[in-house]
Amino acid sequence: MVYIIWHDSDYDLAFWVYKNSKLRNIPEEVLLKELPHDNTSEKLLASLEFPRDSIILPTIKYEHPDIIIQKYDESTNKILCVNEFMTHTPQWQHPAQRFSRIYGASKLKIPSALVVPKTKAKLEKEKKKKNPKYDEKSYVLSPVLYSLFDKTTTINQTPTLIFHWPDKNGYLKTDPEHPTAPKLVDDIKLWFDFVNLAIDDKITLTEPTMKKIIDRNKSAAGLIDIKNYKTIRGIVKTVDPACRVFGILKSQLPKKIIEREHSMVFEPSGLSPPTSYFRTDPYAGMLSAFDNLFCSDDSGSRKYNLVLRAKGVEMRRLRQTGTFIDKRNHDLSMCPFTDYHTVNKLSDDDIKQHLLSKNCPYTGTKQQRVYGEISDLILFDDGDFYLSD
Repeated sequence: MVYIIWHDSDYDLAFWVYKNSKLRNIPEEVLLKELPHDNTSEKLLASLEFPRDSIILPTIKYEHPDIIIQKYDESTNKILCVNEFMTHTPQWQHPAQRFSRIYGASKLKIPSALVVPKTKAKLEKEKKKKNPKYDEKSYVLSPVLYSLFDKTTTINQTPTLIFHWPDKNGYLKTDPEHPTAPKLVDDIKLWFDFVNLAIDDKITLTEPTMKKIIDRNKSAAGLIDIKNYKTIRGIVKTVDPACRVFGILKSQLPKKIIEREHSMVFEPSGLSPPTSYFRTDPYAGMLSAFDNLFCSDDSGSRKYNLVLRAKGVEMRRLRQTGTFIDKRNHDLSMCPFTDYHTVNKLSDDDIKQHLLSKNCPYTGTKQQRVYGEISDLILFDDGDFYLSD
């Protein structure tokens, strides 16, 4: 038996997990391994040992979490839990930015957690003054995040939890020996309960520690009103009176889109600022959050199409720059990023051949992996459009 703690270029954080979890005292081998730097075929093939490591592919198809724990032997190859750590101020947009890392794992029925400040103090400079001063401002975790994680737990019937990074008057407490890790007090002790249960493969919705956190998240959840989000145009009729779908002929679209009577249109205004073209943060995470909050029912079925209106972006330019690749020959049935059942049925050669095919959207850019494959439809300024698999 081998346990692997995968980390996103933070070996010290991974070692902190090892040192404080029950992995430190088990007789089995424990490895600390760095995740591939990106999802390009070259980086994946260079980083992964087949067949063992390929099981992580479904968990990194959208974005790379901070910590993934894997269990492997001749009869078992399983991801035990996925975790994300955040030290930014916790108002809505910052935690939402990270959500696509949790979204994909929870959808795969992997217990998932976000460690985030409940309160974070920050010194901010006064604006529009000749001699500005720095004033302390405190930010608190948005109740919408609790609603999002509660709804995600319900959808996937898998613990998808928020743990609070300890603080004193809004200033975060860090481990004295591991500066990127939280101090082992308060909620972090509960988080290690979560990790240890995952290592034992005993996490359930009714296990007492998990139920405690689930109930806390539920009680802290705030009311959700779609009108509060300026980035959402609204929920509109999918098919217009001219029998078109957002100006697209019905014959060009799959049946599943046309059959949904309504669509939610996500239309952020900052996708194409002067410094970048087709910006991802924080909108990629928001897209996955809005899927669970507004577009999916409690079973996870999409009740509304999730449509991204990419204002200021042309598909023509994305093709020219390689931001979007042509995926028309992508074989989803042979894609190792799909889920664990698919990975387990594929041979090493199958996986390597797929990664080298150059038409898999999950080996492409973050724009294509997240925007392209979580939304049902992307509408571009030049009249072109993109459909998920």
